[in-house]
Amino acid sequence: MSTITPNAILSNAKQERYGAVWSSVYDMLKPQVWQELIKYYGQGVGLAEFAHIMGATVNVAGPTKTVYEEGSIYKLVTLSANDIGVAAEGADITFGLAATEYDANDKCYLAENDIIVIPAYYLEEDSAKSVRPELYQVTDVPGTGFGEVITARPLKDNVAVVEPVPAGTALMVTGGLYANEAAGGKPKSSGWYSRTFYCETVRTPWAQGGSTQSNQRYLEELQGGQSGIFSKNTAEADMRHTKTISDHMWIGTLVTNTLTMENRDGDDIDVTGTEGVLQHLIDRAMPQYYTAAYDKPCFEDIKDALQSQGVLGRNVTFFYGSGLGRQTENLNLDFIKEFSGGTNFMSTMGEIDSTFKAVKYNGVYVGLKELTALSDPIAYGAAAFDDQFKSMGFILPDVDVNVRGSVDSLETYKLKNLTLGYKNYNGENRTRVVKLLPSVGAFNAGNIAVDTWDDARGELLSEYMVIFNKVNQAILVQDDRVLREP
Repeated sequence: MSTITPNAILSNAKQERYGAVWSSVYDMLKPQVWQELIKYYGQGVGLAEFAHIMGATVNVAGPTKTVYEEGSIYKLVTLSANDIGVAAEGADITFGLAATEYDANDKCYLAENDIIVIPAYYLEEDSAKSVRPELYQVTDVPGTGFGEVITARPLKDNVAVVEPVPAGTALMVTGGLYANEAAGGKPKSSGWYSRTFYCETVRTPWAQGGSTQSNQRYLEELQGGQSGIFSKNTAEADMRHTKTISDHMWIGTLVTNTLTMENRDGDDIDVTGTEGVLQHLIDRAMPQYYTAAYDKPCFEDIKDALQSQGVLGRNVTFFYGSGLGRQTENLNLDFIKEFSGGTNFMSTMGEIDSTFKAVKYNGVYVGLKELTALSDPIAYGAAAFDDQFKSMGFILPDVDVNVRGSVDSLETYKLKNLTLGYKNYNGENRTRVVKLLPSVGAFNAGNIAVDTWDDARGELLSEYMVIFNKVNQAILVQDDRVLREP
């Protein structure tokens, strides 16, 4: 025989109505979740996004890219530390040139029979104040290099130098006059400038523990949510990676200090960096400082700046932070208009739903675009920068640049003046390497594992360089308080 002990009948019935008191003990309310994932913060648009949208990306086949540039075949000549002294009507003048006018072979631009042009301010004609510049033809260039005394004679016998021409003055030079049957002058030549751009490598890791992906979350059901933590994890890593590239495009720098990392064999490998847009602008662009606010005279100065560099095109793009942008808006200029298209750049901007404005003023067509990254409150808009970047901007002429691959090569190719170059050659594309590092817990790695950890890991890698040409034609716009203390 056997005995069975029956379970007690469970009951929690009470003398109580179904109400607030009952609900405080037996609440089975379904959690009410708003069916949309709310994002606290928006994503700004940085330089990397602009480079891709504008098609300003190229492939590079090495850790460096050297670009050969041609300067002007004409130039001014700068006087040495001595003035051109007072000289009587029709008399010769003597002068020297600055040391920077001479190359390693003690050659200068100015040659015998060239003409220098003396401004009217320093001259008299027939004992009356001159109203036009006058021509002085060089009669003797000894050819001894820096320190040589050059002699020039006025073409008119009634012209006198009555005010010393100050040391360091840059004078115009033009071709001289020749007598029939006379010997010719000396030829001129020009060379190349070279500028080398360097690659840098950035990497962004991501990881998550085993079993994390297989937990069901409201995240998957919400509008704007992702399909599991893996999607959220990798999407965030991708955005962080792009932001790193954008940041380095703007404030990147060459690495001149000692900074190395070990490779798999324990060898020390140098960390390299690419020089960002800001450093290029500081080194070589035309600075424009505004004092109280960016106003109409500031816009007028753009044309003069372009002309000073021989820029014939009149289409430029003005990128700025929110503070500088607000000042242009506050001008209340009736020529600021909204555009949805009109130029290639404007139409491509529409692809990211970005409002574009333009100004045509003083003969220059200025596209206006706020670079939102300059106002990012957790980056350049942080309080520690004291609005330095919000009040900053830069103006780029809309030009293509013809460059040579080497000094000996006659072949040329076109680049945008601002280009992002990705390392991509011979089957190895390092534009955006995305790799999974499979462990046992890597749920989407097949049957391969490199270790026994119960997790999933991955990494993004990019190797690239900022290529910035014709920076001399660009304008760096800054508040004159840019170096002020916080």
